Formats: sequence, structure tokens, C-alpha cells
Amino acid sequence: MERATGFEPATSTLARWRATNCAKPACEKLLYVKGRCHATLFFATMGKSTGILQTDLAIACPKTSEGDLNQVISTLVMVFVAVAAIVLVATIIRSVNFRAARGREFSKVLGDARVPDDIRLMAEQIGLDRAARKTLHKGDSAYEAMRTKPKPRLSTEQRRALTTVRKRARADYLDNMTPGMYHYVIIFIVASVAGLFAEMLFMAITSGRTESRVGLVWGPFSPLYGFGAVLLTAILWSFRKAPTAQVFVVSALMGGALEQVTGMCMEYFAHAQSWTYIGLPDAITQWIAWRFLLMWGIVGLIWCRLIMPEVIFRIGEPTTNAQIIGVSALTIFLALDVVATVYCFYRKAQRDAGVPATNAIERYVDDHFSDEFIADRFQNLVVGSDLAPNGS
Repeated sequence: MERATGFEPATSTLARWRATNCAKPACEKLLYVKGRCHATLFFATMGKSTGILQTDLAIACPKTSEGDLNQVISTLVMVFVAVAAIVLVATIIRSVNFRAARGREFSKVLGDARVPDDIRLMAEQIGLDRAARKTLHKGDSAYEAMRTKPKPRLSTEQRRALTTVRKRARADYLDNMTPGMYHYVIIFIVASVAGLFAEMLFMAITSGRTESRVGLVWGPFSPLYGFGAVLLTAILWSFRKAPTAQVFVVSALMGGALEQVTGMCMEYFAHAQSWTYIGLPDAITQWIAWRFLLMWGIVGLIWCRLIMPEVIFRIGEPTTNAQIIGVSALTIFLALDVVATVYCFYRKAQRDAGVPATNAIERYVDDHFSDEFIADRFQNLVVGSDLAPNGS
């Protein structure tokens, strides 16, 4: 049944979604993303600026409170903690493999001419011992003798020497290369997925909510984190050997500029506000605050010094056609995903304006990317109006 105030039927998923979240009249069609709407607004803004959105998709986000700002910081901290945990696990696995003289990374380091001869000799003995054990069977007298015999292993000093060689090999590789599309695509995918799950985990721990935080219509991607990681890599690559203070300042300026430009573009092109620092004691402009310049500086420093060199070195260069084909296919998929997301919100704006589908593509989009789809896919979307400035 139709509500007397002009709301959509209460039996529809979208109506229940709207009624639960501020119950804004359906005719106003104001969407905002509670807590974080940068990714969705990015595509709405891009669609508007490129002329795809001929009808305004008015997206109004709640102006971030100081508690919400702390949540943003906590989410970013969780992302970096997750990345640090991955690096720590990878380091432990590498140490275990070095001790047992096995694994692809050990074979790669062993091929370096700087590896001492005693390590090569011990690695050969370990390999022979491993092969001999595989040829024996239970019940054989030799098997029982081999089973009780300690396995040869690299010493702690030898593992440290291998680690030193690896660090030098990494430095040489980074000094003689520049990240390209192959590296940026992988970084985007890893950061988008890691950021998404870290944010969902943060929401589950802090508020007990389990909801989808994706930013694209297909795949487990939160492009905000992907674009952020790619931007940090592109800008900070030439500063990876710069003094710590210089890296911090460049990162802070980059983050402040990103927030200022993004906020201005959202307001100009999409008539939208994703966040505001008005009312905070350390606000510089509506979209820049000193605390977040500090946060950007710390994030950039951690990325530049600890994460970026290891990630780039591990990605390496494509050595097989399968790697090139795989990354190329992922690039095409992500491009289609972005286009589909933009077109999804384009048709959302058209439907809100009462414009019917006029061709097969628009009818397909309306059938498969309906309002109900948006509500289910982007579960952090709610309906409402701008909130008051911080502290009011």
C-alpha cells in the first residue's frame, strides 16, 4: 500500500530500507552514504563530469562527526595492521623456507652470485637428503635409520647472510626499475580487497554489523583503498630514499590536496558533500584538518618505507605469458566494472527523474541493476539529509 506522505510502498525492499533510515520522501531521492561514501561518490562525480549523468544524482552524505573521524582513522590503522600482519607472516614463512633450503624465494636468492659458497654447499646437501628420504618406504631398515637421523638445516648465521643478500637484491631491483601498469593493477586489486575486508572486520568488531562495503557492482573491491595505494606508490616512488621528514611532508601535502580537490569536485560536479571538518578546532578548510594531515604523513611514511618496496619486489616482472594475460584480463574486467558502476548510477538518476529505458541496454540495466540491487549491493547507502557541522 502507498503511504499517505508519498513514500514508496512499504512492501518493497527499497521502501523498508528508506523507512528504516530517516524515512525521507521518495520524491526527493537524496542518497547519502553513512560513514563512508567516497567510492560511490567518486563514480557519481566522474559520471557527471564526463557528461554521462545528464540528470543530477543528488547524493548527500552525512557530515562526519568527530567520532566518525576517529572511525576513519581506526579503519586505516586496521588496513595497515592487516598489511603488516601479512608481511610478518610472509617473513616467518621465508625464514622457515630459508632454514630448510626450499621454496621459490630461496631458489631465487640462491641464484644471486653474492651468496657464499658454504650456503650453496649446505643447500645441495639438504636437497640430496630430502631426495633420499623421499625414495625410502616404511619398513625398510634404511628408512628407520634415516628417520632418526636429524635433517640438515641452514644455520642462523647462514639465514642472516641469505637475508642480507635478498635485501641487496631488492635494492638493486628497485634502483633499476619503475613501476608500470602491471604493478599498479596488482597493487590496486590487493589494496581494494584488503581494505574492503579490513573495513568490514572493523565494522563487525566495533558495532556488531556485518554489511557489504563494496564500491563496485562486481567483485569484492573497495576502489577507495585501491586508488589510494596506487596514488601513494606513484607519488612516493621517487621519495623512497628521501629523508624521513621530507617523505612525511610530501605525504601530508598529497593527502591534503587529495581531500581538498575531491571535496571541491564532488560539490561542483555532483552537488554532493561526503565529509566536512567545519566545527573541528583544527580545521583548515571544509575538507582539510591538521589531524588528517598528520595521519596522511604517517600513512605515507609507513607505505614508503615498509610496505611499498616489499610489495613491488614481490610482484617483480612478468616472466610468463600467463602472468601477462592474467593481469591484462583483470585490467579489462576492472575497466568494465567501473563503467558498469557509473552506468548503474546513471540509470538510477534517470529512474529517479522518471525517465524510462529507451533501448535494450537501459532495459537490461534497469532489470539487473535496480534500486533493490543498489540497496542490497551497497548496504551502507541510506536516505537522509545533510547533518549539522561537527560540534553543533
